[in-house]
Amino acid sequence: MRRVVLWAVGVLIIVSASSSLAASAEMPKFGVVDMEQLGRDYRQMQELNQQFQDFQAEQERRLKQTYETRLLTEAEAQEYSDLSSTAAPTETNKKRLQELQALSGTHEQRLQELQGKETRTPEEDSEMQQWNTLYQQRMVELTKLRDELEKSRQTRFSELNKVITDNVNSAIQAVAQAQKLAVVLRKEMVLYGGEDITSVVLLKLNGTTPQP
Repeated sequence: MRRVVLWAVGVLIIVSASSSLAASAEMPKFGVVDMEQLGRDYRQMQELNQQFQDFQAEQERRLKQTYETRLLTEAEAQEYSDLSSTAAPTETNKKRLQELQALSGTHEQRLQELQGKETRTPEEDSEMQQWNTLYQQRMVELTKLRDELEKSRQTRFSELNKVITDNVNSAIQAVAQAQKLAVVLRKEMVLYGGEDITSVVLLKLNGTTPQP
């Protein structure tokens, strides 16, 4: 599963029109915002980004764990799931989890051994078929789990992205209205001029009131 860094404001352009300026003969003023600086210094964005990274890491851990135990029997897989969900696992629990992970590898080695035989007894054919059926079933489950985790990752990204974008939009609009700016653009798009309101926007986003 690919890792994604939450970065919402990098695609943002704000345009804020003032009715009083529109009716005025004055040359309309425009502002600029350094989006890279916002990304570095907007505290809530950093917090939400860390939440998203933790969310992705947990998804990856779950997928890796499922892959590493893909050839446990139903009873063994249930035991592994129960032990993994223990809030405060004991050393005995941890040791048993490691044993179960190793057991999955042992089962897979047995399947490969049976598949590599030129001739097999009827009992070995039956055993190989059982392991092969279980393996195919688990690979289907892994594909389904990976798709579900990817979908939930995209949903979580969109939710957090919206929070950041809405907050940044609101802050820039408020500053633009207070300073009677007709337009606010990303600083990297402007070659010359414009009122840099980045620091004021950051003060607003971070809940700090500018000093008079």
